[in-house]
Amino acid sequence: MITLVLGSGLLATVVLSTLISLLVDFDEGFWPAWINLAFTFWLVASAIAWFVFVDRSALPKPAVNPEQTVEQNWRTRAQAGVYRDLITILGLGCVTVSLVSLIAGQMPAWPVPLVFAGLILAALLDYMIRYQLIKRAES
Repeated sequence: MITLVLGSGLLATVVLSTLISLLVDFDEGFWPAWINLAFTFWLVASAIAWFVFVDRSALPKPAVNPEQTVEQNWRTRAQAGVYRDLITILGLGCVTVSLVSLIAGQMPAWPVPLVFAGLILAALLDYMIRYQLIKRAES
């Protein structure tokens, strides 16, 4: 199966790279352009060949509902936890900034993009840790 997919992807790549290299006048010449196009197109053509030649029923034990897997359940639960954490952190952050600005009489001079980058990093780390904990607990 893999041989068929990669071979047909390679055949499509050779044909497409040759046609484009002959039709378009590249500055570097025929062979460098052909090699560049071949490396660029081979995996894409193989992926398209996979969708054309491989039927889901040909795979061993196909999932009845592939969108409802155990991993999807783990991801959903981890994402829900991260969402709750972000809402909590953002709410407490807004309250803290408001209180600090009231007490100090001026707004904090933090760089806003750096604060948002930190929140995104915290959310990604939180998701990664939650996913691994849920995965270990249920497997």
